[in-house]
Amino acid sequence: MESKIWYSIFNTKDYDHIEGLLYIQPYTMCSLEHTIKSTIDSFNSNHVWEDMWTMDIAKKRLQNGHDLFLGVDLEGSLAHVWFDKNYLYNAYVNPRRESGYGVKFIQACLNFIEHDNIKLYCDDWNIGAQKLFEKVGFLKESTYI
Repeated sequence: MESKIWYSIFNTKDYDHIEGLLYIQPYTMCSLEHTIKSTIDSFNSNHVWEDMWTMDIAKKRLQNGHDLFLGVDLEGSLAHVWFDKNYLYNAYVNPRRESGYGVKFIQACLNFIEHDNIKLYCDDWNIGAQKLFEKVGFLKESTYI
């Protein structure tokens, strides 16, 4: 049985900004649909996960007030992450990114989130995600089965 490990961080909103960070809003989604599709394709080419979100799910999430951030460069997608108020979820960092990019990306996104206390969970088997979020500055809160 999988356990969930919860993390939280006090959001100082005082992180470095990075090039290629896109903050997707419902009104910008149409013009950036190709870029959003590219991050979905990037994830799907590196992982098999039946719960991966789709363009239709992205549209619904954005209409419901969720925030989507993408990291891109000239070659395409580098990362994505979703926020629902103070809850961070569905983070992905492309394996082709440079070392340390995932930390910079998540921190840069936090600058745009109005909430002071951000929470997330990682599945206990996802050691890579746990290490990433701990490098960002998230602190482990608890584990639930």
